[in-house]
Amino acid sequence: MKDSLETGDLFLSGHRGQITRLEADPGAPVTVDLYRSFFDFSSDFMAVTDPGTGRILDANQAFVGWSCYTRDELLGKTTVELGMWGREEDRDAMLRELYDKRFVDGIELDCTTRNGQTGRVLFSAKLLGTGNARLLLAIGRDITEHIRMERVLRASQRKLSDIIEFLPDATFVIDREGTVIAWNRAIEEMTGVRKEDMIGKSNHVYAIPFYGRRRKLLIDLVGDSDESSESKYIYVKKNGDTIFAEAFTGALYGGKGACLWGTATPLLDDRGNRVGAIESIRDVTDHAVAEENLRSSYEEMRRLSAHTEEVRENERAAIARELHDVLGQILAVIHMDLRWLNKKIPAHEKELLNKVASALTLVKQATGTVQRVSSGLRPVVLDDFGLAAAVDHAVTQFRDQTGTRTSLRMDQTIDLDKNTSIALYRILQEALTNVIRHANATTLDVSLLRTESAVQLMVRDNGRGISDQQMRNNGSLGILGMRERASFIGGRLEISGTNGKGTQITVILPLKKTEHEK
Repeated sequence: MKDSLETGDLFLSGHRGQITRLEADPGAPVTVDLYRSFFDFSSDFMAVTDPGTGRILDANQAFVGWSCYTRDELLGKTTVELGMWGREEDRDAMLRELYDKRFVDGIELDCTTRNGQTGRVLFSAKLLGTGNARLLLAIGRDITEHIRMERVLRASQRKLSDIIEFLPDATFVIDREGTVIAWNRAIEEMTGVRKEDMIGKSNHVYAIPFYGRRRKLLIDLVGDSDESSESKYIYVKKNGDTIFAEAFTGALYGGKGACLWGTATPLLDDRGNRVGAIESIRDVTDHAVAEENLRSSYEEMRRLSAHTEEVRENERAAIARELHDVLGQILAVIHMDLRWLNKKIPAHEKELLNKVASALTLVKQATGTVQRVSSGLRPVVLDDFGLAAAVDHAVTQFRDQTGTRTSLRMDQTIDLDKNTSIALYRILQEALTNVIRHANATTLDVSLLRTESAVQLMVRDNGRGISDQQMRNNGSLGILGMRERASFIGGRLEISGTNGKGTQITVILPLKKTEHEK
């Protein structure tokens, strides 16, 4: 080969299988070094042949590597002799186009290597020189693996499309630009919009069947936090990149509307970049209606239970007042009369004096019983002096009755309404009763304190400790009663226990904010 190729219309390219002209002034030399650098280091395989004989005059390293021949084995041979053409008709068609146009660009051909492997090659070629063509430059790229991957990708896409199509939940997919690329059969049935009328649409048109207008749906919130849009949902929860939400859409089913549960998550490429998103939607109207009916029934039961408890408390209070005010007064009068009679009986009337003394003892016992029953039904101290005094009285009675060492911490400034005070007192009573019955404790700590946001009643003992099974036992009426009472007043009951280390019962009652605090 000469040191330079002198031509005013010389090529020199080959990037990605494309032929590009390099314009040069007539006679401007292109050095052999530049040619060899471009030729040898190209990632595409390149060969220079004699167009008259078809023999290979030069081949780069990429061509050597692809063909599995050595460079010496290639030079001087024709591609036909080397058996490189998969289909002779493809070669003939390429040559006809080449001699007609003086170049071919981006033709796909089947070519065979020395080891007999046939692959798909993206082929470009150009005749070089002026007058009679002197050289033919051929450039190729093995695209066999690329085609295989495209087939795998198309197969995967078809499989994904089939999966999406037959999902029981209404499902659609958008690409990164928000264009609908999948709209399955279930969402066709839900919205009444055919796939053909939705695929390729963008600008939130997919929201119209649900809301009657364009707006952001859950799928648009993937990777894009929008509090104003999230606030329009009944419920929204995020778990990583996946979003769950519940909403009522008024335009579905001819304006009848429906309560929907949706899940949206991003679609990522192999580098983790978001290329789209998918949303699945389920009609949960029947479930929501049933849940609302159940909630309403539960609220009615709670109100009935609260009313029943209020009636019971009123009855208890009435009975306690009758016992204290009427029977207690009668016993007090009888006690005074017996003491008067005891003074009037002569000293020698031993038998009468003994009878009076016995009667006085019985009256005293009856008075104590009346006081105990009356206090159990409704302690007078609760009505007359408030919750703090009643708690103090109950803890003192517990200590005197059981001999257990007790401690009491209390905020004397706590001021609660009557129903709340009664509920907390009854919870305390039940907790103390449980300690007596089950705990076998030697110490008891009780606190009634107020924080900035809540009132907290705590009862803790050092007994045997309540087990998890006992806490979950729905047949435990005592625990159920405490939970219900806490719920009535807007609080919550927490129970914890450690085997051999005791049990703690805590009632947390959030305080309502005043207008000034709001």
